[in-house]
Amino acid sequence: MLAFFINLYIMFKSVLLLCFFILVLNEASVDKTIQVFIGDSTVFPCRSPRQPTIFTAYWRYQDSKNVYDIQDGVGSTKEQDPAYKSRAESFPAEYSKGNFSLKLRKVQKVDAGSYCCFLPEFSSHQTCTVLQVKEGPMGIQEKPGSNRGVESKAERIVSLLIPFFAGTILIWLCEW
Repeated sequence: MLAFFINLYIMFKSVLLLCFFILVLNEASVDKTIQVFIGDSTVFPCRSPRQPTIFTAYWRYQDSKNVYDIQDGVGSTKEQDPAYKSRAESFPAEYSKGNFSLKLRKVQKVDAGSYCCFLPEFSSHQTCTVLQVKEGPMGIQEKPGSNRGVESKAERIVSLLIPFFAGTILIWLCEW
């Protein structure tokens, strides 16, 4: 009977540790990966952690190129890199809800890389998305403008850990 409680305690600690890592990874690692085909449109997510009072966000490619700026609730392309001219847009009606997401149209192979959204009101908040651009499969037409393959690091880690914990539970049940 003592072995039962020891195993139960070990399993409980493992589950708590897994929950802790999921919470930490979801909060600290906001990097996502989006896979799109050349010519598609995609939306890069950016949400403020709390209700914003200042509607300002800066979108950057590889931390250097200016993709799009939102200053005081107005989209600005004044200092935008020419590569994004007429292809980047935001959703002004969503700013008051803390949504500063960015839509990029007519994705090109050279667009692949990391896109980060900086919210100056929340100085420690930055959302980055890695864009992977693929050539479309021959003979298959994809629905234009759809996002495919959005998966966070936490989701990948959890999907790898589930078999481990399932095996641990099965071993525990067999011993019991």
